[in-house]
Amino acid sequence: MKKGLLSLLVLMVLCIGGLTGCSFLGEKEDAASNQQTNEKEEKQKELESEETNKAIKTEEPQASDAKETEKETNKAVGNKEDSTEETSKSKETSNDKKTETTTDKVEVPVSQVNWGSAWTRDINTDRGVITISEANGDTLKFSINATHTNNAEAARAGNINVGDVEGTAKVSGNVATQTTKDEDTGCRVKMTNHQSYIQVEAITDCSMAGGLGVSFDGKYQKGNIPETDWWKEDETNDATSDASGEESEEPVNEEAPVEDEIPVEDETPAEDTQSLLTHEQAEELIRKMKGYSAGDPMHSVYYSNDDENGNYVIHDYEDVKDDPNTPYSEAHEATLGWYSVNPKTGEIRDLILNP
Repeated sequence: MKKGLLSLLVLMVLCIGGLTGCSFLGEKEDAASNQQTNEKEEKQKELESEETNKAIKTEEPQASDAKETEKETNKAVGNKEDSTEETSKSKETSNDKKTETTTDKVEVPVSQVNWGSAWTRDINTDRGVITISEANGDTLKFSINATHTNNAEAARAGNINVGDVEGTAKVSGNVATQTTKDEDTGCRVKMTNHQSYIQVEAITDCSMAGGLGVSFDGKYQKGNIPETDWWKEDETNDATSDASGEESEEPVNEEAPVEDEIPVEDETPAEDTQSLLTHEQAEELIRKMKGYSAGDPMHSVYYSNDDENGNYVIHDYEDVKDDPNTPYSEAHEATLGWYSVNPKTGEIRDLILNP
């Protein structure tokens, strides 16, 4: 009985051992199989890694070549941009120089007219002197001093009126125009340079710039012509005439005319032998035309100057009183008209309506 049980136990142990052995063998076989699979996967990974590395090594030179090509392209583009910038700068510099040259030519106009330093209106009763200073480019400074007297007798009595105007003038060609009015008198003039003389014209009313009858208009000859004592010469002639008591007569040629002598016609044109009107006679013509009396305290008519054709220029103005109680000696002048009188024919022309 006991032997039978032992045998059964032995058999059970052997069976259990066999089962356990089989299990161990299966696990070993599985482990070996897994190991082989892992080794195959690792080899496959190594092969893939090597192929990847080869591919990377192959692409790196290409990338390097691409980078170098890109660098060269960028360098070329940069050089081209630099060249373009330098060309643009060169053009800008050239344009700037041209602009500066053009600007210089425009901003610095040089007048070719010689304005000199002094010009003279050489009229005994209406003398005037222009003084030019600081003539520079298109501007100059000037002053005009003018006088007026009615005649030699008035000059001897000291009845000489004086006026002056000064300022800065802008030059354009041969014309210099006063830029601003005189602060005290409102006078403004224009001077036209004809090389041998300057013609002065008042742009505004200049009657307040001088005494009675003083005008700046007229023709001024080149140079400062010295003033003569013309009134003294007339005084000497008057004294000689008064002392003799009578005018001297020319000797009469009592010789009998020669019958055979052919008379020679006077070749001098009648116009030249015709006596000329005096300044006073021209003034009187204007007074009669305007209906002024000789002693009219309000209206004044005075000779100003000769025009280019030798006609007398007459100034007609009115003495205006701001206060009725103010004497006429303190009134200011207001121009009523300018007239031209032909000294040969007495013809009158209105210079305002028919300049």
